[in-house]
Amino acid sequence: MTFNYKMIINELSKNNTEFHPISEHEKELLKGCLYDMACDLDERCKKNNIKLFLVGGSLLGAIRHGGFIPWDDDMDMALSREDYIKLQNIFEREFSDKYELRCPNTKYPNGNRFMQIYKKNTILRTLGEDNPLQPKSVYIDIFPYDYVPKNVIYRRIKGIRANCLMLIASCVMDYKYPNKLIQGYLKKDKDGKKLLLYRKVIGKIFSFYKPEVWFAKVDKAITFKEKTEFITSATGRKHYFGEIYDKEVFFPLSRIKFNQHTFYAPNNCKEYLNGLYGDDYMKLPNNDKKESHFISELSIN
Repeated sequence: MTFNYKMIINELSKNNTEFHPISEHEKELLKGCLYDMACDLDERCKKNNIKLFLVGGSLLGAIRHGGFIPWDDDMDMALSREDYIKLQNIFEREFSDKYELRCPNTKYPNGNRFMQIYKKNTILRTLGEDNPLQPKSVYIDIFPYDYVPKNVIYRRIKGIRANCLMLIASCVMDYKYPNKLIQGYLKKDKDGKKLLLYRKVIGKIFSFYKPEVWFAKVDKAITFKEKTEFITSATGRKHYFGEIYDKEVFFPLSRIKFNQHTFYAPNNCKEYLNGLYGDDYMKLPNNDKKESHFISELSIN
């Protein structure tokens, strides 16, 4: 049996009375909040000469739909490493009136491998996301883009180390803060039990550090100060090696409309999206490929 996170969440939702599929009304409320957040964060960043740009599903939505992907309800954004650090340094002064920051290697440690910005006075409880390190609030993911070493051997070593640290960090997180719903589902299957055991052993072996310490190590491992011809989104969906691009694919940044707001975007959106989703990224997926989200509580003030 093959496992993926989406499949597990969908199966769990069928027999769970606490969580329910997000309704169209709730989805519109959430999208409205995320859009307002993104616009506000973008304006505050521009004020401080920081260029926040669209990536992932948010960029695909802008290209294919002019805004959100209709069945989606999150925002994916990114920063160059230089701007990523700058945002951390000014966050308390420029953003803390409305937002909370979670980010590795800061005084706001994260239970994830990249930056997340949460909106205060909101509530969002989602099936599968219940660790105590992050607020149960509406949030936007922000991924760092880092330079990649020219030397192929050094690049290989650096990438393998980063990917191994990401595996360790996620296993320690599962070990320290187990999700009983997901574990209960996996225990029903022979391969699921093997996967749980494998992750539990790794988590236990490396539990001498807290998860947030391991995520900080991930962040340090992917950082590369020398400016080269290549960059990567090492913490993205395809990890270190799967998202290596020529620097010119991203920089200098272009601009693109998302709903009524103009955001920064990669210089060559077509090449980026082709690498991430394949050359048929403009084609709508089958219904079984559309992600479902299940929530128990949503409150937006």
